[in-house]
Order: sequence, then structure tokens, then C-alpha cells
Amino acid sequence: MADNGRHRSSLGEVFTRDFVILATINLCMFFGFQMLNVGLPVYMDQLGATGQLVGLATTVMTIAATVMRVFSGALLDKFGRKGMLIGGLAIIACSILSFAIFPIVGVILGLRVIHGIGWGLGSTSSSTIAADIIPKHRFAEGMGYFAMTTAISSAVAPAVSIAIAQEVGAVYMLYTALGMTVLALMLAVAETLLGKRADAAQPEGSGGSANRVAAPDTADQVAAPDAADRAAAPDPAQVPRYSRFDTFFERRALVPGLLMMLVNFGFGCITTFIALHASSRGVNGVTSYFIVYAVVTLVSRPYIGKLIDRHGYRIPAMISTLCTAGTLVLIGLSSSVVMFAGAGVLGGLGIGTAMGTYQAMAVADVEPWRRGVATSTYFTAFDLGIAAGSLVGGMLVDVVGYMVMYFIMALFPVAASVVSAVVIKRGR
Repeated sequence: MADNGRHRSSLGEVFTRDFVILATINLCMFFGFQMLNVGLPVYMDQLGATGQLVGLATTVMTIAATVMRVFSGALLDKFGRKGMLIGGLAIIACSILSFAIFPIVGVILGLRVIHGIGWGLGSTSSSTIAADIIPKHRFAEGMGYFAMTTAISSAVAPAVSIAIAQEVGAVYMLYTALGMTVLALMLAVAETLLGKRADAAQPEGSGGSANRVAAPDTADQVAAPDAADRAAAPDPAQVPRYSRFDTFFERRALVPGLLMMLVNFGFGCITTFIALHASSRGVNGVTSYFIVYAVVTLVSRPYIGKLIDRHGYRIPAMISTLCTAGTLVLIGLSSSVVMFAGAGVLGGLGIGTAMGTYQAMAVADVEPWRRGVATSTYFTAFDLGIAAGSLVGGMLVDVVGYMVMYFIMALFPVAASVVSAVVIKRGR
């Protein structure tokens, strides 16, 4: 009983009121975004868009989000985390509403650029606030819990999106995604207003509530570092002067980022074209892929770290990339619900494991004060892989069809497996 009490108290250090609200905001925001990733191609196809234009819609959004992320750090420090989160969510909501109001393919392509700007700003803001409010001595654990909201939405939202688009209509999928985004926006606004009201009511000099860990609204409001943070902080005299390239990118994260980009060439084609491919085969149960993918991802993810600790990065990287290639080939061959479900098993083992392996590689050997840049470098390559894969996949679909396109895109994760075998050292 005493151990259970200590465990509950320990979890309470992470699951503060602010953390739970922020995690809910992140879940709603990502849920709406992942619904669009799969449902918007169906909507555009109904409007008469070619496969190339469908892929281009994903590409322009991802590029806009990637560019926004490069500059978002400075914006967060200057204007405040919560304000930028609210602004990003507002832009996303307006973009989704505009997709429904203006059902024109060319207009949607332009709106996807604005959507990407909002997404880059909103998603970066939520992750930054999470890093601010999680106790430093529980940081990895807390960020793991926070990342579960992304995993859950990535696994469940596509199935919901396809079900709504096929059973009711693609425009209602847009309204559902809009509703999730507006819910996130309302929670963010309410949390900001309540936080300001609580700060105004707090007596001067008070230490604040012991149960509430307020997220800093600007860089100047970040609490002073504790002893552990001061010990990890670099001596300014010892920090090298970084080139303009190194200011925005971490060289040690380039290899894992580029390997993940090869994997995401295929992943981008899955999220963009799987519903259209299933429809062309007369299969209405493509949601089975995402349901199985969700279960396998959630079950296997806790074991990724143990696998890396035992075998190092090399074996998990090779296995995950080969499984990713397998899911692409099986999706291309799929002509039944059972086959799509089988592809979901390989997808959960492949894509989910690759994400965890390469992201850990990107930040494992960098100094604490370079982890933010390393993470940004990794996710920039991550996004570019999805953008390029969607664009190339769209071009191939118009020429060779869905099945051959998936076969061709499977070559990229195979290449990632070969490169991983060569460049990643054996052992831990």
C-alpha cells in the first residue's frame, strides 16, 4: 500500500492540472490534423483532383510547417508560448473551415500553405510548453506520456476520418476535424485566462499553489534552474561559436534524420493514398489498417527502449525499416480487409519502431543545450520525407497506379535499412 501511495504521488509530479489540460489540447489538435491527413485526399478526389494534386496538397502544407518551425523558436521567446499556441490553433481552425466553404481544388492548395503555417506554430508551441512544465528530474518520462497523445491520435483519427467520409460524406469529416481543433482552441484560451486570473489573485511574494506548475509565457518568465540544471548548463566561455548552419541544425542529428526521411517517403504515401487505393479495390474496411496499427504501436512502443538498450540502434533500425517496406508492399497487394489489417501489423512494428529509434539516435549524443536544435533537425527531415513522398507518390499514381506506386516507394525504407547496416555501429 505504501508503494502504491508513493507511485501515485510520483505520478502527481508529472500529471499536474496544467499538464493534463495541455495533453488534452495536444490530443485534440493532433486528432483534427490526422483526420485531415487521410480524409482531405478523399475530399479532394471527390472534387476531381488528380493524384498529383492530392500529393501536392500534402507537400505544400508540410513545407510551410517545416519553414515555420525554423523560425518558431524566436517567435515563442518574443511573443510567449501560450499566445503562439492560441494563434496557431486559430489559423488551423480557420483553414479547415475554409476547406468546407471553398470546395475548389486550387483554393484548397493555397489554403494548405496557411494551414501548414498554423500547424507548424501550434505543434511547436504545445511541445515547448510541455518541456517547460514537466519537472526536470522526470523529463523523459513526462515527455513520453505527452507523446502518447500524438500516438493515440495518429492511430485512431485516420480510422474515424475514413469512416465519416465513407458513411456520411467527406465534408462532415472536415466539420469533425474543425470541432476537435476548436475544442483545443477553447481549452487553450480558457487555460490562459484562468492562469492570468490566478496570477492576479496571488498575493505578492507568494510561492503559488503547490499543485499548479504554471507554464512560462515568455522566456523571461522561466523559473531559475535548480542545482541539477546548473550543473548541466555549459560554461559560456567553453561553448563554441556556431556557424549560421549550426545555429539552426545539429550535424549529429543529420544521419538519423535523413534515415527517417527515407522511411517517411513511404509513410507519406500511406497516409495520403491508402483510402483512395482501398476504394479503387472496392474495399470499404480500410479502417482495419489503422485499428491494428494503433494496437500494435501502443503495445510495442514501451519495449522499443529496452530493445535499444539490449542491442543498440542497429538491429531495431534494420528490422523497423524492413517492416516498413513490407507494409508498403502488402498495402499495394491488399484487396481485402484482412490484408489491410495484416499490413497494419507490419506498419505498427515498422514505422512506430523507426520513429522511436531514429529520434533517440538524434538526441542521444548531443549536449543538453543542443537537444532542442537536434530535435528540430530531426523533425525537419521527418516532415520533408512526408512532403517529398506524397509528391512523388502522387506523380507515380497518375502514371503507374496505386499498386506499383507502393512497390516503388518500398525501395526507400529498404535503402534506409542498408544505410543503417553500414553507418550504425554494432552493439550499444
